[in-house]
Amino acid sequence: MELISSLNDIKKLDCKSCISIGTFDGLHKGHQILIENLINLSKNKKNKSIVYTFANHPKELTNKNCFPKKIVTNADKIKLFEKMGVDILLLLNFDEFHKNTYAEDFVRDILINRLNMEAIIVGYDFRFGKNAEGSSELLKKLSKKYNFDINVVMPIKIDNEIVSSTLIRKFLSEGQVEKANNFLGWKYFLRGKVIRGRQLGSKLGFPTANILVDSKLCLPKTGVYITKTYIDNKSYYSITNIGFKPTFNENSYSIETYIINFSENIYDKEIKVEFHKRIRDEMKFDTVKLLCNQIECDIYSVKNFFKII
Repeated sequence: MELISSLNDIKKLDCKSCISIGTFDGLHKGHQILIENLINLSKNKKNKSIVYTFANHPKELTNKNCFPKKIVTNADKIKLFEKMGVDILLLLNFDEFHKNTYAEDFVRDILINRLNMEAIIVGYDFRFGKNAEGSSELLKKLSKKYNFDINVVMPIKIDNEIVSSTLIRKFLSEGQVEKANNFLGWKYFLRGKVIRGRQLGSKLGFPTANILVDSKLCLPKTGVYITKTYIDNKSYYSITNIGFKPTFNENSYSIETYIINFSENIYDKEIKVEFHKRIRDEMKFDTVKLLCNQIECDIYSVKNFFKII
């Protein structure tokens, strides 16, 4: 897969292309259907498949303090698109150019003249261009003028709810990771570097990996989760606490993972923590012994969930 990160790097393609445009945060089941359609159409037409997406959320440009958190990092977004088989990924900053360019100018100057577009596939609620004037309806009109095909992908529903990144963020904020995973079509995960904490877990006999993640990521509700941790492409059963460690009167937010039957030094390593189920709220215990007893119960829940008892 070819990765392009600047409009200046976009040269006139010497072959025809099929294009899809969107934010694609989380690459959920709805997005996956759209990208599958894009790739199949490209193969049928013997064209290049191009995804035109953004490194930042468009709302970040208008309000730097209030915009949707990302479900995945840009690095993982790239990996997901590559795994799906996209030929060219344009991962660009949503900037003043994208904000202020009129929809028809964008279609003509970028999609047609530079990316040699023969077909475009978009979601039913797709908007683009200055003042969000562009829509699937406008694209249908422009397709006649500029001679390209358009395919609009309708929403998919699970349990009578339309699959969307917004709804997935809501599920995560409520701790409903099983629902979020179902809508995503893959297990929600956090990836980050293991950093040194206060080593409270080690003192209790349950050493944890304290991970530092991208500050722009959407995080699950505080609490204790059944997880699976990946280190150097190997997976381990684990339990993850997100929150403030109330038993120790901590005020700092942390993400800590206890990896079952694991004792290696992994400071400064990048690990991936995959979330499967939330099992309880954070709790304040009167004694350290009661906390340790609860951790033992949590570990039993992990083993029972993965059927490794």
